[in-house]
Amino acid sequence: MDQNEKTSLVDKVFSWSIKNILNRDLHKNKATEHCDRCVNGPDGSDRVLDIIRSAKLNTSQEAAILSCLETRNSHHEDSVKLIWGPPGTGKTKTVATLLFCLLKLKCKTVVCAPTNTAIVEVALRLLSLFKETCEPQHSTYGLGNIVLSGNRDRMGIKEDGVLLDVFLDERVGKLANLFSPYSGWKQRLDSLIKFLENTEAKYEKYVHLLEEVERMKEEEMKKKKEAADKKKQETKEVAEQKPKAVKILTFGEFVKKTFERVSEELEKDMVDLYKKKQETKEFVKKTFDSLSEELEKDMVDLYTHLPKSFISLKQVKSMVAARQAFQRVRYFLEENYNREDFKKGSFKFECFNRVISSDCLQALRLLPGRFEVSDMLENKDTKNFCLQNADIIFCTASAAADMNPIRTGPIDLLVVDEAAQLKECESVAALQLYGLRHAVLIGDELQLPAMVHNEFYDGRITDAANVQETIYQKRFLQGNMFGSFSFINVGRGNEEFGDGHSPKNMVEVAVISEIISNLFKVSSEKRMKISVGVVSPYKGQVRAIQEKTKSKYGSLSGDLFTLNVRSVDGFQGGEEDIIIISTVRSNGNGKVGFLNNRQRANVALTRARHCLWVVGNETTLALSGSIWAKLISESRTRKCFFDATEEKNLRDAMNDALLEDVSSSFGSLSIRNGLGRRNAW
Repeated sequence: MDQNEKTSLVDKVFSWSIKNILNRDLHKNKATEHCDRCVNGPDGSDRVLDIIRSAKLNTSQEAAILSCLETRNSHHEDSVKLIWGPPGTGKTKTVATLLFCLLKLKCKTVVCAPTNTAIVEVALRLLSLFKETCEPQHSTYGLGNIVLSGNRDRMGIKEDGVLLDVFLDERVGKLANLFSPYSGWKQRLDSLIKFLENTEAKYEKYVHLLEEVERMKEEEMKKKKEAADKKKQETKEVAEQKPKAVKILTFGEFVKKTFERVSEELEKDMVDLYKKKQETKEFVKKTFDSLSEELEKDMVDLYTHLPKSFISLKQVKSMVAARQAFQRVRYFLEENYNREDFKKGSFKFECFNRVISSDCLQALRLLPGRFEVSDMLENKDTKNFCLQNADIIFCTASAAADMNPIRTGPIDLLVVDEAAQLKECESVAALQLYGLRHAVLIGDELQLPAMVHNEFYDGRITDAANVQETIYQKRFLQGNMFGSFSFINVGRGNEEFGDGHSPKNMVEVAVISEIISNLFKVSSEKRMKISVGVVSPYKGQVRAIQEKTKSKYGSLSGDLFTLNVRSVDGFQGGEEDIIIISTVRSNGNGKVGFLNNRQRANVALTRARHCLWVVGNETTLALSGSIWAKLISESRTRKCFFDATEEKNLRDAMNDALLEDVSSSFGSLSIRNGLGRRNAW
């Protein structure tokens, strides 16, 4: 496409047929923006138009969404639309709003991207929009129509992460638990209803059971005592008949004797434990808490993971009412637990049943005992069930090829984010999804693989109004070095090539690790949310930084401080509050390898929301004649150039890294091997 044709942030939406895309006839129907034979507008839905207006989009973003929504009304011809926009112009927000509209219109859509990072970012944006518009009492109702399919570790999905609500493997496990034929939702609901219907009888049964267990244990203990006394008497008689001698036990005899003694003591403890019978009030409270907590989790899982076609809003509201009834029962039991009449054990079942139990029972009896899905899951793969009933399916482009008709059913629309990074074979696989007639491609061919403002886009990118506001500017660390943008010179580093031939620079690793440590300290002390991304074009450096930081930050829950260390390719489509770029290369001849790649530079330089800090060797980068040389010159002009030695903590970190480097070098010397291999700098 001609660069001159691009005129706005989220640019013209061009239309081609899928057939023409596959045949490379991209200029056919290029000017066709609307189809005269189809009804214009997104189904005339006022609700969808309200969503678009409330999203605070600019004119070009709104136009792009409306054009894509019009496409789905065309049933007699297929089409592919392209939305182009440079970094930071709101492509991801536009995609998320488009997907939210498609979700409300129940348009079966597969959303894919080349990397896990990119697809997770789009999914998070959609979930954020979803949560903003839902009822707080059942904020996850409807997520059953959204599925994220992929590898949990590669997508970085944490135990307490919001993505768990839509992650396919998690959903399969939840549904298996809910609809287990012997211990699922229905069985747990019945158990609580039966308990509340006759609490007194349940308590009496509990007491009778304990008494029976206690009686059986006493009988068993009595038999064992009689057997032990008999054996002791026999042993005594034998000993009296023979000369006394010290017998040394064999190992087997010692183990047997010790086991018998320990088991007898354990059984005695068990009898004592059963004798400690719970009082009536304690039994009622603990039993109710146990049963109701399990059922409450089931309710949330039901309206979170079931598609809306299998659970109505009326049923969800009845679950909310039941949960509120649970709270009233818990409050009653908690408030009365320490009252004098309770302490004396005079628990009044009649009062409990009249005041609380009947209210809760009524709410429970309104809950559905069965769902149609239970019969379907018995004869169908659960993953296929989730995919077939989802309206929005997220996956990587390579995984889209596995979305066959048996798994998903027919697809109405394909949305591809970061499309410029896709390989042709991946694009073709995604475009041939069963039933697919329309596709929307979003991307920028100046990024991977297909500075930013003047260097890549001829000065046509301008700051949005919110970015120009003072409130948007954030300072996370003290000092001019840590402003919105800075180049931090690490001139004493040394590039090393390991067995994988991917370079690393341990002095840069030390400097970056120290910066991260300072950011973590600020986040912890001020309770400030900070997300940090460390980007490097070299896998060797990525591994070195991960190894240096994982012990301290690898297990964080992500509530306040998050750290993401990736290669440039892995960061495409992602963004963080602070981005630290490690350029690695440190030599006297200006060799920078594929650091010189303009597309990778474009991606790396456009991932930060608030702060971008580039760490590198000034001399090497200035001699490279690359985009990085221009960046250094620009940073000097803007007074954003700093030397790491200006900060004491960074200087100390560099010195420690250099000492460690020297120590390891001397440690590796030997008469046989001579000097270890190391590049000169």
